Amino acid sequence: MLAAIVADPNCPIGDLALLTDAERVQLLRWAGSTSDYPRESSIHTLVGARAAERPDAPAVVFGDDVLTYRNLVGQAGALARRLREVGAGRNVPVAVSLDRSTDLIVALLAVLAAGAAYVPIDPAYPASRLEFMLEDSGAQIVITESRLLARLPTVRDADVLVLDDPDERARLSALPATMPAIDTGADDAAYIMYTSGSTGWPKGVVVPHRAVVRLVRNTDYVSLDENETVLFFAPVSFDASTFEIWGALLNGGRLVVSPPKLLSLDELGGLVERHRITTMWLTASVFHEAAEGDLRPYRHVRQLLAGGDVLSPVHVRLARAALPDCRIINGYGPTEGTTFTCCHEICNRDADAKSLPIGRPITNTTVRVLDRRLQLVAAGIPGELFIGGDGLALGYWKSNDLTAERFVRDPLSDGDTRLYRTGDTVKYRDDGILEFLGRRDHQVKIRGYRVELGEIEATLLRHPGVAEAAVLTRDHGSAKRLVAYVATGVSNLAVAALRSFLSDQLPDYMVPSAFVVTNRLPHLPSGKVDREALARDESQPLSRDAVYAVPSTQMERAIVAVWQQVLHLDRVGTDDNFF
Repeated sequence: MLAAIVADPNCPIGDLALLTDAERVQLLRWAGSTSDYPRESSIHTLVGARAAERPDAPAVVFGDDVLTYRNLVGQAGALARRLREVGAGRNVPVAVSLDRSTDLIVALLAVLAAGAAYVPIDPAYPASRLEFMLEDSGAQIVITESRLLARLPTVRDADVLVLDDPDERARLSALPATMPAIDTGADDAAYIMYTSGSTGWPKGVVVPHRAVVRLVRNTDYVSLDENETVLFFAPVSFDASTFEIWGALLNGGRLVVSPPKLLSLDELGGLVERHRITTMWLTASVFHEAAEGDLRPYRHVRQLLAGGDVLSPVHVRLARAALPDCRIINGYGPTEGTTFTCCHEICNRDADAKSLPIGRPITNTTVRVLDRRLQLVAAGIPGELFIGGDGLALGYWKSNDLTAERFVRDPLSDGDTRLYRTGDTVKYRDDGILEFLGRRDHQVKIRGYRVELGEIEATLLRHPGVAEAAVLTRDHGSAKRLVAYVATGVSNLAVAALRSFLSDQLPDYMVPSAFVVTNRLPHLPSGKVDREALARDESQPLSRDAVYAVPSTQMERAIVAVWQQVLHLDRVGTDDNFF
């Protein structure tokens, strides 16, 4: 610093360089690496190439239904031609509302082969959220099936392709079973995936073909080839599905599709064992639960990725002991960086760590740890993580202002290279490994899903009986749960009414598991809600119901004690709703 002052006495103190040249070179070396991969190719072109090489190899397995690569490309090609008939083309959004199935995989590939971008629509979402996503995306083509049709809001002037409709099947069977020749570029949109938004509404992240190809082809964090059997277990509206689906199909592997229902741990283990899954991804919460149980069904798994939230070292040690031949990989990355930004294969050094690092950037990915002035910070110093490289999303759908706010110019690049500011605080270890320290804002991960607490708060404030709202997380065993603090001017506002109101507008993972209704929330001198005071306040009962019903018999007290232990709750009333 003294040298910098002498070199430029007029430089403001805040702009003085704190890094030596050697430190700067080291940080830039840690920022990322590159590998040779087909960066100018589209997703469907690469799947077609795999089909040409191994046409009779199994591509998709769903129960007893098996599609070879020839079948997959043929069915997707016919559907792509049908989509072209109704207006699909480059960067045109096509909504896909299907449960996990072979039809879903065919539909996604067909949308891409038609040059369009798929918009995954989870049929389990509340009607108001589905309506918003369909309206915001502007999708004028919807792919679904008859049993899900009633759940979808009416889309004005949209062409709805119902795959199991006899007339639609007849149209498809009459079309050539080859993918149309569409000049899709690597920079064209492959999908628009909606994530929780701090404005109170979800936002659509636009991901190009190149970002997906970079994720799964010739990368360094996993080994993917034609010998892999990958489990498709995540919801298609969750970006982990990007890794699962295209990690298998772009490398000629076999994709095993999990049933659409919510599986128990025993059912999941049975599926993994029956199909000899070799590569899979689990949310942190499911991984923790699985690690506490019987992991023998996972003995064929060679690569187990987990993430979506902070991993527990205790559970990682359990899994490593039970699966000594399995690589356990901590995966980190926002949707804007296309599933994985950094990965860390957990090793012996991490066995006794209090927290697990997120590792290094995967190939063809760039990371920067910057301070508030967007300057590099030294190893050991906390800073905000910015990410770039070929995995970067194109931006937010129809939201130029938000895109400009979150996708900024790389201050260390001479060109127009962009970086996404994650809002996550990290620091470098001395060996170049990144450690995750927490969020800078009010974004959290619940069951692997990214949740903007502001969206839940904004939705609560739309209830006529709510004057103020704040949503926090509390540790719940090895997972997190959402707690809503509500100030109301209505004396008889029922918690059940609040929960019902939120359930009509938000996915279930965004509905708080506990509510605290009070006359007013604590405030800072600035007028903002004092979230730290709420977090410190342990006096309020986290009950699902407005009235706590005390257990009155010996049997009730015994049952309540069991639920308190299992659910990690301080108090359970006899009238509390188990769900």
